[in-house]
Amino acid sequence: MNKIQNKVYAKRIIIGSLIFLLLISFVVLFFVLKHSSSFNKTNEFTYYDKSAFEMPKDITPKPPKPQEATSTAKFKIPILLYHYVENVADPNDTTRKKLDINPYTFEEQLKTLKEASYSSIFIREIPAIAKGKNPPPVKPIALTFDDGYRDFYTVAYPILQKYQMKATIYIISGFLDWPNYLTKKQLTEIAASGLVEIASHTVHHVALKNANEQVITKELVESKKSLEQIAGETVTDFAYPYGSFNDKATTLVKDAGYQTAASVVSGSFQSTNNLYFLYRLRPGGKVGKALLDWLERLKK
Repeated sequence: MNKIQNKVYAKRIIIGSLIFLLLISFVVLFFVLKHSSSFNKTNEFTYYDKSAFEMPKDITPKPPKPQEATSTAKFKIPILLYHYVENVADPNDTTRKKLDINPYTFEEQLKTLKEASYSSIFIREIPAIAKGKNPPPVKPIALTFDDGYRDFYTVAYPILQKYQMKATIYIISGFLDWPNYLTKKQLTEIAASGLVEIASHTVHHVALKNANEQVITKELVESKKSLEQIAGETVTDFAYPYGSFNDKATTLVKDAGYQTAASVVSGSFQSTNNLYFLYRLRPGGKVGKALLDWLERLKK
């Protein structure tokens, strides 16, 4: 009788242990899937949260200082926004795919713009144009790249060289030499080319709208200083990580010594009123006539 009871008891222990392990596995799997889902949902909109496309409600025009040259004129200067220029290897990397443009399309866009007599300009040229100090080219356009990914050096930069088109690249200074990002050596090389303007994107890619003033100032000042030392040129322009900014951020950017700051708010007309939230556009896969028609139709 004892042997039978022992066998039954042992069997119950084994079954109980298996059920317990099964429950633990389900709990772990639930949290893993929940975390993964949450991460993917958040990461999918890392750069394009809906609010980033809208003007912050607290933005108010500031009167210029007496010594500053002013102009009320608006100039049509489309600023195109890029991130990755590559053939994405991982088909499941949806975030990278959303931010990517393949090399063939990018080259076709530059070829289209060049043949249509568009003149590429640096972002640092815009303040003088907006203030009436320098006349704009007949058909100005600016090419900008956010974050400083390494494919800029291996893919985009050679294409820019081929068509002799200027570009401004917004660098996360603290990410230099990281895997997937530009190295300091590469940054020094492209800065010396005369085709690429080096600009700031903070030290750690911080969303300025949600950060305190001390953090924002440190990110702005240290990034500017570090990039100037590496690139050997003055850094005057900035882009908001995640397109996140508010009135406080625009003031701190200006106080840190930058002349402009780029947003992801859609628009193509630049002026002295929006030098600290320059409008930008994503060209997508448009090439040839579709690209030119789109640029021609832009009315704001």
